[in-house]
Amino acid sequence: MSIGSFLVKKTTPKGIEAGTSAFRGHVGMLEGWVSILGNFILFVIKFIFGWMISSIALIADAFHTLSDVFTSIVVIFGFKVAQKPADKEHPFGHGRAETIATLTIAILMAVVAFEFIKGSIDRLFFSESDIDISRLDWVFIGVITLTAVAKAWMARFAYQLGDLINSDALRGDAVHHKSDVYTTILVIAGLVGAYYGIPNVDGVMGILVALMILYSAYDLAREAIDDLLGKPATMEEIQKIEELAISVPGARQVHDVVVHNYGDHSFISLHIEISENTTPAIAHNIADNVEHKLARELNAEVVTHIDPITVTGDNVQSIRQIVEKVISSHDETFSVQDLRIVGENPVESILFELPVPPDCSKQNELETSIREAIAVDYPKAAVLIEFKPQMTE
Repeated sequence: MSIGSFLVKKTTPKGIEAGTSAFRGHVGMLEGWVSILGNFILFVIKFIFGWMISSIALIADAFHTLSDVFTSIVVIFGFKVAQKPADKEHPFGHGRAETIATLTIAILMAVVAFEFIKGSIDRLFFSESDIDISRLDWVFIGVITLTAVAKAWMARFAYQLGDLINSDALRGDAVHHKSDVYTTILVIAGLVGAYYGIPNVDGVMGILVALMILYSAYDLAREAIDDLLGKPATMEEIQKIEELAISVPGARQVHDVVVHNYGDHSFISLHIEISENTTPAIAHNIADNVEHKLARELNAEVVTHIDPITVTGDNVQSIRQIVEKVISSHDETFSVQDLRIVGENPVESILFELPVPPDCSKQNELETSIREAIAVDYPKAAVLIEFKPQMTE
C-alpha cells in the first residue's frame, strides 16, 4: 500500500464512501494540506541556507517552493468551493473560482520571476559579492539535495491522489512540485560550481531558476485562460459521452456535443439522432433517459436536442455511402449527420449535416462534388447540405 493510499484510508471520516463528492473533497484537501506543510518546511530550509551563503539562486528556489504553498491553498479553496451548491447568482455552481485564483497566482509567480531575473543579472554583471564559500560544504549541499528528494515524493503523492479521484487540479499541483525538483537540481549545480571556484555560477543559475518559475507561471495562466474562455472538450471526453448516450435504447447517433466545465461539475449539450417514426412521447423518454444517464455518470447538467432521421427504406444506405465516398476522396474523415429523406420512389429531398473543421477551405468544392455524385442516382432530388463547425479538439 502506498503512503498516499494509507493516509487516505486513515484520515477519511466514517460514513464517507469512495466515489462520492464528499470523498473527492476530502482527498483534494488532504493533498493540499500535506503540500502546504511540506512546502513551508522546505521554504524555511532553503531560505535560511540561501541567506547564510548569500545565494540568490537558492533564495529564488525557496520562493518558488513558497509559491507551491499558495498553489496548494488554491487546491483546497477549489475543492471547498466546488462542494457549494448552485445558487441564484451562480446557477452552474462555483467551480470556476479555482480557475480565477489560479490565474492570479500565475501573475504573482511571473512578478516574482522577473524580480529574480533582475537580481540575478545584477549579481552576474554588476555586483562584486558572490556566494560565501566559507560556509559551503558537502553537508550543506547534501541537505539541499534532500529537499529535492522530498519534492519528488510530494509530486508522486499528488499524482497518486489525482489518479485516485481523477482530478486535474491535483495532477497540476504534482506538476508544480516536479518543476521545483528541476529548479533545485539547477541550484545544486550552482552550489557545486561555486564550491569548486567557478565564478558567477550563482547568477547564471538564478536566471535559469527564474526562467523556470516564469515558464510555470505561463503554463498555469494558459490553462486558466483556456478554461475561462471555454476550451473544447477532448476527444476522450466526447467519446465517453457518445458511448454513454448511444447505450440508451432508441438513441442511434450523437453529435454536436458541447461541454462547459465548472470545476468538477459540467454542463453538457448534445444532439441525439432517433428514428423519424418515433412518437413524440417515446422521443421525449429517450431524451430524458440520455440526460439522466449522463448526469449520473459524469456529474453534469445535460440538455439534449432530438434529431429525427430516416433509418428505413431502400435509399438510406445508398445515399449515405454516396456521400461518405465523396468525403473520403477529399481526404476528410467526418461522417453524415441528421440524414433525412423525403419520398421513396422517386426521392424528392435529401437533407443532412456535415461537421467540418473551423478552418476548412474545401466546403464549396466538397458540396459541388456531393451534389454531382447524388445527381447520378437521384437526379430529381433536391439536396440540402448544412456545414457545421466541429466543436472538439
